[in-house]
Amino acid sequence: NSSVRSLNTGVGELFGNTRFWHGKDYCNFVHKDWIQLDKPFDDFIDRHTTPRMPWHDIASVVHGKAARDVARHFIQRWNFTKLVKPKYCAPSYPYLLPKSHTTAGEQRYQVPNCINANVQILRSASDWSAGIKNHEESIHNAYVHAIKNSRHFIYIENQFFISCADNRYVFNKIGDTIVQRILQAYREGKKYRVYVVTPLLPGFEGDIKTGGGSALQAIMHFNYRTMNRGDHSIFSQLKKEMGDQWINYISITGLRTHAELEGKLVTELIYVHSKMLIADDNTVIIGSANINDRSMLGKRDSEVAVFVEDTETVNSVMDGQPYQAGKYALQLRLECFRMILGANADLSINVSDPVSDHFYKEVWMVTCARNASIYQRVFRCLPSSDVRSISELDSYLSKPALARDDPARAQEELKKIRGFLVQFPFQFLSEENLLPPMGTKEAMVPIEVWT
Repeated sequence: NSSVRSLNTGVGELFGNTRFWHGKDYCNFVHKDWIQLDKPFDDFIDRHTTPRMPWHDIASVVHGKAARDVARHFIQRWNFTKLVKPKYCAPSYPYLLPKSHTTAGEQRYQVPNCINANVQILRSASDWSAGIKNHEESIHNAYVHAIKNSRHFIYIENQFFISCADNRYVFNKIGDTIVQRILQAYREGKKYRVYVVTPLLPGFEGDIKTGGGSALQAIMHFNYRTMNRGDHSIFSQLKKEMGDQWINYISITGLRTHAELEGKLVTELIYVHSKMLIADDNTVIIGSANINDRSMLGKRDSEVAVFVEDTETVNSVMDGQPYQAGKYALQLRLECFRMILGANADLSINVSDPVSDHFYKEVWMVTCARNASIYQRVFRCLPSSDVRSISELDSYLSKPALARDDPARAQEELKKIRGFLVQFPFQFLSEENLLPPMGTKEAMVPIEVWT
């Protein structure tokens, strides 16, 4: 096709068009998974018809003793791997020795504008991944601790949302801790907010217009099982005690964007790849651990994260009252909220108070509902709560879409979009069993692969 041809001949470059995403960097995992990774500069999807799936990620830099601990963790894993994997036994892979820790406080090389804080390194590690006798799940413990001890709100961005223990298939306690903290606030008559931002679809190849395929649906099953489907879900547990009042405490959302591609309007979900928690504008966890058993239980995937407690405070506001917020946590939350709510472009949007009724209802809830309904009208995009079964997909997609039928009006509608936040489509394929059907290769693998 033309995109591959132009890449091979360099025609785009001849006309002065510089490429931002070269070769395999131009990707859309739901449309098509990577192939031929040994050829990183070759295209594998058509740039002229398929939009690239944008990613949202969060990273952090640490200095001092915390950085020393990251180095020691790396050295421990390196030496253990050299010891047990024959592939790395060769002398060309040396054993590593930790440097003296007495100079850890000197910090001769430092990123400008860093903020002083208490930092602890967390990890998921075990006998197979780091050679330690007992497994470590300090990331899991830190999430539970931060949620339990939060007083005003928690803000979570995560690539997965698989929790709520049934102690059969799912064991991590993050979802249940969120439920207990919300119930505590409800019983005490106090304001408390939980914000969760997670991908609208898992990053697995599948044609969502026909239902998505077994791997994609399997992850969807466990995500929805955590959110709103089945007795163990967060919403079900909350509804038992507070009915519809749960809506005042927790909001689960995704991110979506739009653009023009070859003169045609296109939309794509923004793939939330970050793994972050912010609590009370003074506590932050950033790392590699997803909210699922694979990342959290310690005995499975190996992960690393930082737990940051602010020591420097700044004047802020919490539920209309003056509040001493942590300098780092507040700065990070404001940056995230401004970006996803569109406050950088629309200065009338105030994100300084994360728990007030005005912000939660009139800014956060209104923005995600309005954005979602505009995208629905303009693109008939998936996933959507209007599609509860696979049999409804065709009729939904055949309904009028402004982008297709009236591009000028579609452009006008899209001007009303603020930021990227959209409601999560809780009823998408709710009448289907999303677990892999018998006989598929996905059904052959253990359930633990998906959790």
